[in-house]
Amino acid sequence: MSDYNPYQAYEEGSVASEHPMRLVVALYEGALGAVQNAGRCLEGGDILGRSKAVNKALRILTELLISLDCEKGGEISLSLKQLYGYMQTRLVEAHVRQSAAPLHEVEKLLATLIEGWRGASSGLPHTAVVKEELAGPAYEPELETAGMPYAAYWSEPLETRSGAVFSF
Repeated sequence: MSDYNPYQAYEEGSVASEHPMRLVVALYEGALGAVQNAGRCLEGGDILGRSKAVNKALRILTELLISLDCEKGGEISLSLKQLYGYMQTRLVEAHVRQSAAPLHEVEKLLATLIEGWRGASSGLPHTAVVKEELAGPAYEPELETAGMPYAAYWSEPLETRSGAVFSF
């Protein structure tokens, strides 16, 4: 018997109903926060904290990377793929060399991406309008979803109220 956590259920439901473009912004914000935390840990000499923060940023970038659909996204997806890989390399370099410069570079790149995605998603509804056949099963407390990658929540195209289809 698994422990039912109502707060986790609420959070998972909120994430599952959010528009995919807003999820991308949330992931970028999480990565940016982790990179900033890594910088604070570097300055404070907290090696374990820096390691955790860098790993969190790397995991988020990995989720963004695997969610790309290079066939549908074309050149933009390919460019993002290269950029995510570059940022991951710089994060590892910052951690290994204990250097703040790569962290600052990744921080600036993420801030620019956040600004662009916020602008692109500003007119979208706060929740995704999902066709019934694309909607997932109802939440079941015994279903283990803690290890589910963020991309699993929006791997299927979702329709917006305007009828546009998004796929990453």
